Amino acid sequence: MKSLIDRLSRRQKQGLLLAVDLGLFTFALWVAFALRRSDLTPDTGGHFAWLAAAILAIRIPIFVRMGLYRAVLRQAGPDLTRICLRGTMASLLVLAPILYFVAPPGLPRSVILIEAAISAVLTIAIRESVSHWLQRRTQKDAASEPVLIYGAGVAGSQLAQALRLGSKLRPIAFVDDEPSKWGLRVSGLTVHAPAAIEEIVERRGISRALLAAPSSPATQRAAMVRRLEEVGLRVQQVPGMLDLLRGDTSLAELRDVHSEDLLRRGTVSPDSQLFRQVVPGRSVLVTGAGGSIGAEICRQVAALGPKRLVLFERSEYALYQIEMELGEQYPDLEVAAVLGSVLDRDRVTATYQRFEVDSVYHAAAYKHVPLVEQNPVEGITNNVFGTLTAAECARDTGVQTFILVSTDKAVRPSNVMGASKRVAELACLALSDQSQGATRFAMVRFGNVLDSAGSVVPLFRKQIAMGGPVTVTDPAVTRYFMTIPEAAQLVVQASALGSGGEVFLLDMGEPVKIRDLAERMIELATAGTERKIEIEYTGLRPGEKLVEELLVESANSQPTAHPKIFKAIESGPPTVVVSAALVRLRKALDRNDLPTVYRLLEELVEGYAAPAEVNDVLERSGSSFSFGQRQVPTPSPHPPAGETTGTRGSRE
Repeated sequence: MKSLIDRLSRRQKQGLLLAVDLGLFTFALWVAFALRRSDLTPDTGGHFAWLAAAILAIRIPIFVRMGLYRAVLRQAGPDLTRICLRGTMASLLVLAPILYFVAPPGLPRSVILIEAAISAVLTIAIRESVSHWLQRRTQKDAASEPVLIYGAGVAGSQLAQALRLGSKLRPIAFVDDEPSKWGLRVSGLTVHAPAAIEEIVERRGISRALLAAPSSPATQRAAMVRRLEEVGLRVQQVPGMLDLLRGDTSLAELRDVHSEDLLRRGTVSPDSQLFRQVVPGRSVLVTGAGGSIGAEICRQVAALGPKRLVLFERSEYALYQIEMELGEQYPDLEVAAVLGSVLDRDRVTATYQRFEVDSVYHAAAYKHVPLVEQNPVEGITNNVFGTLTAAECARDTGVQTFILVSTDKAVRPSNVMGASKRVAELACLALSDQSQGATRFAMVRFGNVLDSAGSVVPLFRKQIAMGGPVTVTDPAVTRYFMTIPEAAQLVVQASALGSGGEVFLLDMGEPVKIRDLAERMIELATAGTERKIEIEYTGLRPGEKLVEELLVESANSQPTAHPKIFKAIESGPPTVVVSAALVRLRKALDRNDLPTVYRLLEELVEGYAAPAEVNDVLERSGSSFSFGQRQVPTPSPHPPAGETTGTRGSRE
C-alpha cells in the first residue's frame, strides 16, 4: 500500500484526500441524524441530501482556502489540527444563520452542531492516523536505531517529531528532571524520571541518548551527560538556541557533546544594545582576519550590518577562506579583502584611508608560546611593532576606535609571547595618553580560547582519535577558558564600553583543571567502549606558567554595563619611558641583539625575567622543536587528588 501511495502524484494525493473528506462529512451528517433521533435508521424528513450538499459546498472551499489539502500528512501536527478546527467552525458559522432563518419544518437545528463536532474529530483523526502510519513505515524501512531523549521541553518535543520524518534514529522515551512532567505523554512518548534510565536502556536495547536541553546551564547539562554515560550511552546533543534562532542549524542536526559544553559555567550572552552602538552603518577593519579569533570577529560584525567590512590578513589562503565564507552568507555586504602585513605602515595607512575606517579590531599576532620563545625577534617585532604601526596609523588617519586583542599571558609573563603582548598593551596605553580621546584605544584580555588554532581541545581530540596517549605538561596547571564566540563578542562590545585606556575582561568563572578537561574528553570519546587512553606527563615547556592571572592590579577592576564584563585601568611606566624603550627595542631587534632585547623586556614588563640563555632557533645546534626534546613519558592515569594537568604541544 505504501508503494502505491508513493507512486501517486501530489495532485492525485490531494484528490484522494478530498474524496475521503466528502465521505467523512456525509457519514458525519448521517451519524448526527441518528444521534438526534436516537435511531440507527433515522427519519431525515427528506432533508439529508440537500443538507449534505450544502455542507460540502461550504466546507470544502473553506478547507481549500485554508490550505488543508496542501499540508504534508507525514508532518501532521498542531498546525494541521488548527486548520481542521478553524475550517469546521467557519463552515458552521456560515451555515447556522442560513438554517436559523430558512430551516424547513421537521429539521432539528442541533443536527448541524452535532455534525460539525463529528466532522472535526474524524478529519483530525484520519490525518493523524495516516501520519503516524507513514512515520512508522519510514522508520521501519530505515532500520532505525532506538534512542532516548533527555529533555521533554520544546526542543525535545520538536526533536522527536523531526526524528520521525525519515531519520535513522527512533525516539523511544523522554527523560526529564522536572517531576511535574513524569508520566506525561509528549509527542506520543512517555516522560520518565532520571532514575528509570538504566531500566529503559536495558529493556529497549538503547545505546545512544540525545540531550535536548540547549537552554539549560552548562552545569546542569554536565550532570545530565554524567547520568547517561554511567549506563554506557553515547551522548549527542541538539545545537544551542542561539544557533537555532540565527538559522545556522536545525534541531535534527545532532552533534557529539564537546568539552566546551561541559565547562563549569554557562556561556556569556552578548548585549545586543552594545552591538548596535558600534557596528551598524560603520566601516570596520579586522587585522588577522583569517585567524580563529579574527574570523569569528568578522562573522559577528558581518551579522550586525556594518557599512563595510575590511579584512586585513597576510596569509593568502586564510584571507581567501574568510572572504568566500562572508560572500556566501552576506552577499549584499561590502567586503574588502586586503593582503598585507601590519608592519607595512604605507599599506596600513592606505587601507585605513581608502575605506574610511571607523573601528579597528587588531587580532593579528603570533600566539604560540613555544614558537615565539624560540623565534623571539620575529615574535616581538610582529606583536609589538605590528601593533604599534596599526595603532599609530589609526591615530593619524582619524579612526574612532582601536581595540587590541591581548591575552592573560601578558600579566606577569614568564615567556616572550606574553611579554610582547604586554609591551603591545603599554604601547596602546601610551598612544591613548597622547591622542587625548581623538582615537579611543582599549585592550581585551582573553583566557584560553577553546578550539582556536593551536589550543588544547583540537590537540586532545587528535590524540584521542589516534588512541592516545594524551600528553600533558604538569599536574598542577590550571587555565581560564572561553569560547571563540565569547572572545569575538567581547572584542566588539569593548569598543562600545571603552572611553580610552581600559583593559576589558570576561567573567570566565573559576580556572579549569586541565586534567579534568582531558579526562572528560577521554570519557566522552570512550563511553560504551572498551578503549583505554592514558594521560602522560611530559614537563613544562620553556616559558610556561602553572597558573595564569587576569589583571596586573586586581584591586582596580570595575563593573561595566554588561554584568559579565569588567574593566580595569592599569598603570604602567610613564609614556615617555615607554616611548624611549620602544625606540631602543626596535634598534636591538634590528641588530639581532637578544641580550638587550631581553633586558628591555625586563625593564618594561612587571614579572618578566630574561631566560638564562638565548633561545633563538638560529642560535641552537642540531635540530630544534617548538615542543623541546621529547622526554620519556610518565604514564599517570591516576594523578594525586586535587592536581591538574596542562597540555604539551598546545597554546596554553
